[in-house]
Amino acid sequence: MAKNVTKCMTIGALTLVFWIVSLVIMDKVSDRNDLSNKTVDEITKSWSKSQDFSGPIICVPVYSDNEKSPYTCMYVLPEQYTVEADVESQILHRGIFDASVYRTKIEASGSYNLKNMKLNELDQASASVIRYDWNHAQIIVSIGDKRGLEEGICVSVDGQDIELNKRFNSYMNTNIRPLFYGDMVCCQMDLSEMVGKEIPFSLHSNLKGSETLDISPVGVNSKIVIRGNCADPSFDGMVLPSSREVSDDGFEASWKINCMNRNDVDQVFYSTESISLQHVGVKLLIKGGQYTQTDRALKYAFLVILLSLAAVFVAEMCVKTEISFLNYLLIGAAVVLFYLLLLSISEWTGFAVAYLLSVILTVGMITATVALINRLYRPVESL
Repeated sequence: MAKNVTKCMTIGALTLVFWIVSLVIMDKVSDRNDLSNKTVDEITKSWSKSQDFSGPIICVPVYSDNEKSPYTCMYVLPEQYTVEADVESQILHRGIFDASVYRTKIEASGSYNLKNMKLNELDQASASVIRYDWNHAQIIVSIGDKRGLEEGICVSVDGQDIELNKRFNSYMNTNIRPLFYGDMVCCQMDLSEMVGKEIPFSLHSNLKGSETLDISPVGVNSKIVIRGNCADPSFDGMVLPSSREVSDDGFEASWKINCMNRNDVDQVFYSTESISLQHVGVKLLIKGGQYTQTDRALKYAFLVILLSLAAVFVAEMCVKTEISFLNYLLIGAAVVLFYLLLLSISEWTGFAVAYLLSVILTVGMITATVALINRLYRPVESL
């Protein structure tokens, strides 16, 4: 009895030691994951980062008779807004690491409601005239990374074609900042003849990006459709898609969003600061995720090691064969080696195949060890 208690304590001590070794492997998994992320960042910096598409939005400088420069900007969001994005994703490789990148064609259309807009109005509080400089209005589109633009963004406003290929004009007022924190493409346009009307617009753009495509539903009524050839999309943003279809050939997701769902800005607002709009979108995942899955497997290492050594102890009691401390040491090391094999093989084959191969190799080693023990050790005689 005392011998069995001593052996149980030994098994507990061995389990703790091997669990500490598994923590070292877990730290190695974290290092490899960090290296993978850095490599992916290097690839996406060369290609283009994630894209967050917002617009087109009208920006109008606002003057007061008492001011020579504009003191704020009025922004007008679309009334109706429809966006269709076709995403063609691909995998770029660098060494054993992969990065998901894409090319997308974005087609947007809708209308601006300028029926209640004015050229001038009287400010009752200050008794000064407020002037809206529609002659120097800007059409703005925000994207996540301008390196993804291989050409300007083509926009048609009330039948007038323009190309967005300039920086934001702060109207000689350093207090007015660009509307968005991300990259912006703009073009100045005279909209004075369109005040008091509802004007249609359309937009066409070709963008490169990586991993994620987000689109801001800036209309009073917005409909956004994103389709692509990625078989493992992950949808995120302010709301999930109203409908979606995912197959091995690709996906298609659509959102229908009303301005009441958004909690960012009104359809017409004034600002001198940069803002963030809510968005919906899709993340293009790569099958595998071996580092995350290996890390999850390692979280159960203590239990797996303890149960493996306990199972050997129970087998020893059942067949009445005394196994030496060295054999418990070898079996525990084989279990820890399983996780090291899992990490190494999964970087080349993916997690599922690596898990199967690691199990076969580890179980094979333990089985051979136990079989050899069974042949070398004689049963202990019953008392």
